[in-house]
Amino acid sequence: MRRGVAALSFLGLGLAQEAHRVGITRPGGSFNQEVAFLWPWVYFFSIVIFLVVAGALAYVTWKFRARPGQEGEPPQVHGNDRLEVIWTLIPLGIILVLFGLTAKALIQVNRPIPGAMKVEVTGYQFWWDFHYPALGLRNSNELILPAGVPVELEVTSKDVIHSFWVPGLAGKRDAIPGQKTLIHFTPKEVGNYYGFCAELCGPSHARMLFRVLVVPKEEFDRFVEAAKAYTPPVADARGHEVFQQNCMACHGVQGKMPPAVIGPELGFVGNRVSLGAGIVDYTPENLKAWIKDPASMKPGVKMPGFPQLSEEDLDALVRYLEGLKVEGLDFKALPKF
Repeated sequence: MRRGVAALSFLGLGLAQEAHRVGITRPGGSFNQEVAFLWPWVYFFSIVIFLVVAGALAYVTWKFRARPGQEGEPPQVHGNDRLEVIWTLIPLGIILVLFGLTAKALIQVNRPIPGAMKVEVTGYQFWWDFHYPALGLRNSNELILPAGVPVELEVTSKDVIHSFWVPGLAGKRDAIPGQKTLIHFTPKEVGNYYGFCAELCGPSHARMLFRVLVVPKEEFDRFVEAAKAYTPPVADARGHEVFQQNCMACHGVQGKMPPAVIGPELGFVGNRVSLGAGIVDYTPENLKAWIKDPASMKPGVKMPGFPQLSEEDLDALVRYLEGLKVEGLDFKALPKF
């Protein structure tokens, strides 16, 4: 008994800690708004069916209970055609209503949106790449979108099957090597939305997270304008040298170069709100710990650690990476969903 209570307590604490990360009922985008329209109908019919069935069961149990002194079987009733027709037609009607509403929602969420901004989403073990082909920009692990602007995500994978899922904005889409799946929606609410890989893809699957940062359109336009003219700054000369010697073989910093096939793009890493594909908040301390021993923070990660770097080189590298950003933008204040 005590073990059961303890297990439920720890489960409750875990769910409470992570509750803000999964909000499938939050209508943050047009996709979820269509799905949210179905919830009241499902709840209504579920409650009605429960009350009717539970009420009928309670009535029959009370009405036909054994009386004191009663012996043998009570009189048997053999069928009631009218009642059987009623309890067949009513559930059929409920199913048809829910079927019609669901079909309408499915058609709506899968319908292409004219003029939508296209983003190519590519899954790798264990991180995500986001490429804006029309803008000539790319970013890794954090998808930046303008509020109120329709988007079309083209989802694929470069290694194994992944699944792209942002509960607060839209449904899931499988990322399949050699194939492209589409998802359309319009982000409505500004915020920092948690995303997940929803398909078992390897030892670090549970830590293959990402963020979708929905910002006001004016702020997004400022980001795009600055990013197009972006030249990677050198905030620390020694850090730049350490980066070239240890990191450049796997990571790019141009922001608009073709997608890397080994490691995430770091062109705007200084603007990010998270590290390690979304597993920890972005801070200089976490960045330093990540470079030194990423496996201690994300078991199964393919990035090697760099324990051989001196404290001075690590500090210089962190300063250099922090300088890789578009100035004047701060996404850390966005509400989390």
